[in-house]
Amino acid sequence: MIIIWVMMMVVRRNKTRLRRFFVLSTLLVLSSCAGYPPEMASLKQHHNDLIVPDDFGVCKGYGCRYYIKAGLSDEEWHNIVEIFENSAKNFDEEKVLIKRAIGLFEQFIGPKTGTDTDNAGAQLIGFSTHDQMDCIDEAFNTTTYLYLLRKFGLIKLHTLGKPLHRGNYINRWPHNTATIHEMGKQDILGDGHYVVDSWFHANGVPPEIIPAALWSKGWSPDQK
Repeated sequence: MIIIWVMMMVVRRNKTRLRRFFVLSTLLVLSSCAGYPPEMASLKQHHNDLIVPDDFGVCKGYGCRYYIKAGLSDEEWHNIVEIFENSAKNFDEEKVLIKRAIGLFEQFIGPKTGTDTDNAGAQLIGFSTHDQMDCIDEAFNTTTYLYLLRKFGLIKLHTLGKPLHRGNYINRWPHNTATIHEMGKQDILGDGHYVVDSWFHANGVPPEIIPAALWSKGWSPDQK
């Protein structure tokens, strides 16, 4: 009986530890992408930095816990510019070029910031978020890349939009993303407003570009 009692106590203690581990893990996952507007608002200070191809900031670690200065070499920037060598004739063609460029930005920047191991979505690697990116990190970084593309005249048919937020825990999980507007169309969630969401895929994979109104209703790639 004593042996059975000891075994039961061990099981109970392990269950308690597992329960604590599960709760902590859940809180970490739920906290990712949930920080709007506080975390997103705090990122505005980083946009005071000079943003040029060879010198800009990159967020990682969930909620931009780590802000790292990085940049592209002349050759890397040239490769980005080459994507737009044949100018797009319409909005759809330019969106395809934007997707390719954002993916290439991530491929170049990833090894320099440790984010080349970033996985799709909000995943914990070895119970660490250090080199992973939640949707706040992704929204900030993608907005920076879009800003550079627009600033240097590579994007001609779209303007840069403000980051967009969806979800409040009640109707769906919170999520944030970068956005663009087709030229001449500035209505939020209206015709011509699109999200550029890099969070759904691993580092270096082209982002999803879909209508903001559809995205705001909880869209994800598995609904294609």
